[in-house]
Amino acid sequence: MGRLYRPLKRLPAHDWHVARGALFETFGDWSRPAAYRQAGETLEAAARREAGTVRKRAGLFDGSPLGKLEVFGPDAARFLDLMYVGTMSTLEMGQARYGALLNENGILVDDGIVARLAEQRFWVNTTTAGFERTLASFEEWLQCEFVDLKVAVTPVTSRWGNVTVAGPLAWEWLAKVGFDAALAPAAMAHMTMRETQWESAPVRVLRASFSGELGYEVNLPVDLAEGLFERLWSHAEELGAVLYGIEALEVMRVEKGYIHIGTDTDGTTLPGDVGFARGIERKAAPFVGRRSLLRPAARDPGRLQLVGLVPLDGQTLLPVGGQIAPNPPPTLSEGHVTSSHLSPELGMPIALAMLKDGSQRTGEEVRVHHLGTSIAARVTQLPFVDPSGARVHG
Repeated sequence: MGRLYRPLKRLPAHDWHVARGALFETFGDWSRPAAYRQAGETLEAAARREAGTVRKRAGLFDGSPLGKLEVFGPDAARFLDLMYVGTMSTLEMGQARYGALLNENGILVDDGIVARLAEQRFWVNTTTAGFERTLASFEEWLQCEFVDLKVAVTPVTSRWGNVTVAGPLAWEWLAKVGFDAALAPAAMAHMTMRETQWESAPVRVLRASFSGELGYEVNLPVDLAEGLFERLWSHAEELGAVLYGIEALEVMRVEKGYIHIGTDTDGTTLPGDVGFARGIERKAAPFVGRRSLLRPAARDPGRLQLVGLVPLDGQTLLPVGGQIAPNPPPTLSEGHVTSSHLSPELGMPIALAMLKDGSQRTGEEVRVHHLGTSIAARVTQLPFVDPSGARVHG
């Protein structure tokens, strides 16, 4: 039993991260750096330092556990249209698009980015924890329902390492180690993917960002990942850049109001609850879960919806799991806090929450109850940082 019963997966550059002081924690099936603590730092302080540096300079992150699938065949585009809320068949070669994956009950079960590599070939990213579930769902629908479609799905997570560079100096950092000028922000738009080479090795570079900053995800053969980390890290000091872990990424994605499936969602969350209603309205074609979204319960005006929260005193961290209600328990809950961090950019605590009729309650004062405490908070619009979204464009 023990470790041999369910072994943890290690990053391609695991030992390299160990040598640079990574504090490892278990995330799903993977052992991953939570942070890179300096002497005397707590985990929370390290995460804030790393996140703050990424926002001002640049950071280096190992995204290798991100789920990766290749979907190809004459009907690949049609199949992805059926599986995702987003329309993937209209993607031009090299374009990428966010996709929300639902089950047959319309529940949001995973999300990720889909990029078109060729007319009949797509690159599909899933969440790390949702990879096996998404692969199984694809195979089930192909084998049981969409049997006439000519599509093949290949899991390639273990084949490609992912070296993510984020921050205002991200491109400058990549240019120092020889990446082609065709990948510069002026030449390569956000949400596009390019197949190219780095030192004769095949790479797939995705312009995407979970931090809300200028970001590049460099996918390359796993045995070359450590070499790229080392080359980039040799220029970190001159750029004032850092390594950052999962905790810093969590801080930054909350600042941007980006959801994390399974953290900010549960087994009742529909896409409209987290702001994806327009995507459904714009798509006329059928997709898995669409019919369930027409049921009365799915259109209930009292559904829990994603909102931002800030404490009225500007100092008290809102506890994850804290219940939102006018009065202390026992009482009916109007929602709960799903993610909470101290924002290094704003210098104050911020939180994401699911709140009854949340989209209609911006500016309202609410109370968060937890273990006998009651904290006054205000409902805010998302995102907390860079509301125009300009930073991702560089």
